[in-house]
Amino acid sequence: MNWQKIGITFLFLLLAVGGMGGLMLVGYTIILRS
Repeated sequence: MNWQKIGITFLFLLLAVGGMGGLMLVGYTIILRS
């Protein structure tokens, strides 16, 4: 098993999910404030 490749893929997925969560949170804040 190539652990480096698995680590990078996991990190990328974590960043993607984190980014999605951040965007959703920002969207909710804008909707609630307007």
